[in-house]
Amino acid sequence: MKLGPQIKAEREKQQLTQEELAQRLNVSRQAVSKWELGTAYPDIERLIQISELFSISLDALIKGDDTLKQRIVIAEHPQTATNFWDFMWHTGWMIAIIAIFFTYKTVVAIWGH
Repeated sequence: MKLGPQIKAEREKQQLTQEELAQRLNVSRQAVSKWELGTAYPDIERLIQISELFSISLDALIKGDDTLKQRIVIAEHPQTATNFWDFMWHTGWMIAIIAIFFTYKTVVAIWGH
């Protein structure tokens, strides 16, 4: 089940209005409405609160919504790119240090010091 209908079903099961749920989560009623309609998603902090409030695992909340899973995967990609460039930066420095070392050895071998 998608996240929005799941939130709505659990809210109604506990006989809460959107306003009451919004107050418990410290968000606006409009935010709850958008979540239920699927036009917006709660942040991870709110997902944890929803999970605890409705006694549903985060896994169950997230896995049923393919769009949310895709957004989470997309958010992970910038970190991968950062790690790649960090690796390239460090590799570049290592190559520079090795080049300086061999240049020094060559100069010493030629000049005899």
